[in-house]
Amino acid sequence: MKNSNWLRGLVEQVVVFLLRPRHLGVALITASSFVLVSLGSGFDIKAKGLPGVVDVLEFSTGQGLTGHLLSAVTYLMCATWLAGLVMVVMTYWRERQDGDARRVLVVELRGLVDTSDRPLLGSLPRTLPGQRHDCSVNVRPYLSINPPQVEEALDELMHIRRQLRQVRGDTSRANVTVVAGGVMHVPLQFYVGTLLDDEGAVLLYDWERTEKRWKALNEADDDSRFNITGLEDVADAKEVVLAVSASYKVAMTDIAVTFADLPVVHLARENPLPNALWSEANQAALTQQFLQTLGSLANRGAKTVHLVLAAPATLCIRFGMAYDHRNMPELRCYQRDAGQLPPYPWSVRMPKDGQSVQYLPTAISTLAPAAA
Repeated sequence: MKNSNWLRGLVEQVVVFLLRPRHLGVALITASSFVLVSLGSGFDIKAKGLPGVVDVLEFSTGQGLTGHLLSAVTYLMCATWLAGLVMVVMTYWRERQDGDARRVLVVELRGLVDTSDRPLLGSLPRTLPGQRHDCSVNVRPYLSINPPQVEEALDELMHIRRQLRQVRGDTSRANVTVVAGGVMHVPLQFYVGTLLDDEGAVLLYDWERTEKRWKALNEADDDSRFNITGLEDVADAKEVVLAVSASYKVAMTDIAVTFADLPVVHLARENPLPNALWSEANQAALTQQFLQTLGSLANRGAKTVHLVLAAPATLCIRFGMAYDHRNMPELRCYQRDAGQLPPYPWSVRMPKDGQSVQYLPTAISTLAPAAA
C-alpha cells in the first residue's frame, strides 16, 4: 500500500509539472537553445581581441549561411537565451517573496483515527504556495476512552482560534490559507467549523477510508441534493429536531426514542453513501440547503434545534462554518451511540448570545414514553 501511494504521488507530481502554466522565460530559453544547438553542427568560432577580452566573435559554417547572417542569428539567439534566463530568475525571486509572505496553516484534527503516520501537512500538493505551519490538535487521549472525556476535548479545541492567530501574526488575512481536516465525533467537527468561520480562506480535506490517505474535494458535482420533509409540520414549535442524512441514513427510530414529541425535519440525499461526497460544489449546495432550513425554522419561531447529523467530516465542518449564532436558533449537535439508551446520549451546544460551548448529556426526562 505504501509503494502504491508513493507511485500515485509521483504520478500526480509529473502530471502537475506537465500541465503547469508555461513560463515565457522558459519558452525563450528552450527555443533559443534549440536554434543554437541546430546551428552548432559545423560552426567555427573565431575570437579577435586581447587575451581574455573578446572584442569580436566571427562565425562561419559550411551549411550555406553567410558568416554575417550566421553571426546575426547567433547573437540574436544568445540575447534571447539571456533574456529568458533573466525572466526565469526574476519570476523565481518574485515567487520566493510571495511564498515568504503567504502562510498555510494546517489544522489536522486527530480524534478517532490515528493519522500520525500520514499527516495532513505532508499530504498537501506542492502547488499550494506559502510557508506551512502545523497547527494539529490531538484529542484522541480524551476520546479513545470509555466514557469519552468530551469536556476536556472541547477545552483543547477551544484554543484553535488563538493558535491560528498566533501563527498568522501580523500577516494579512488575504495571504493566509487554512487547511483543515480530521476524524472525530460529529459534534466536535461541527464546533471546529464554528471556530474556523472567521479565519479567511479555508480548504477542507477528508480522510479517504479505503485508501487510508488525505484527499481533496476535487471531484465533479453529481447534482445530488437534499430532499426536505417535515418542515410544514413544525408550526410554532419552540424545539425542533433537524435530521441530516448525507453519508448515511439517520436512524429515525433512535430519534423517536431520544426526543419526546418533537417535530422532525429531515434533509436526506436520495442514496446517502459513506466515502462518497468528494465535490466542493456539491457540498456548497448542500450547505446552502442546510442554512436555508435553519433560517426557515428561525422564521417559524424555533428557539432550539437538535441537530442529528450523518455526514463526512468535511461537511460537518462546513455546516459549522455556515452556522450563524447571531440570527439562528440555539443549536445542539448530537452524537449517536446505538448501544446506549438513549441512542443519542450527549450533545454539544454551540456558542450563542455570550454563552460558551457546552457539553450536554441527554436528560432522561427528554426520552419518549416508550423508552422510559
